[in-house]
Amino acid sequence: MTALNRPFIKPAPALALAAALSVAASVASVGAPAQAQQPNPACSQALAYEKTAANDSSTRQAAYDAAAAGLAVNQRCNDAQMKLVNEAYLLSMRAAAEQELKVGNWQRDMTRANMLLTQCANWPGLKNTRAGTDCDTQRRYNDIMAKKLATPPSTPRPATPAPAMASPGPGTTGAARPTPVPLPTPPSPNRPPR
Repeated sequence: MTALNRPFIKPAPALALAAALSVAASVASVGAPAQAQQPNPACSQALAYEKTAANDSSTRQAAYDAAAAGLAVNQRCNDAQMKLVNEAYLLSMRAAAEQELKVGNWQRDMTRANMLLTQCANWPGLKNTRAGTDCDTQRRYNDIMAKKLATPPSTPRPATPAPAMASPGPGTTGAARPTPVPLPTPPSPNRPPR
């Protein structure tokens, strides 16, 4: 599989992962020279976990678990190009889930994902192809999402506080009394009569 059929993480307020699957093709066959060996099952398993992590109907925890499992199995992928692209997309998905779940280090994962996506966009055989463009698009989405996530949400201005309650005076039962409202300023005594 290639970046052509990779799900993109779109920057959205709810950080929903949208699966935008394109035309299917194999990373090994996208303009790359013939490989000496076919990708092993670990490469395909990592891609399957990636698709699970990108599924909009998955919970954030399920997306996180699928991305983590995909990253683990991807370590055994014997195709360098697929391994790089799988890791880039899986890290992008794990970063989004980490941020929402408040676990892990989403910024570190996003930084590594963007580094790998840049390599993907410039990889011989992928550069100037749809797959390379998709990697670059995902990197830009990641940048937008990282900026949104790193910016603290704006908080509304607090309402005017209620008047403070005065402490009970000596000889009272301990019940709080409201603070007296200041009286209006009396008219000036030098004012001419009407």
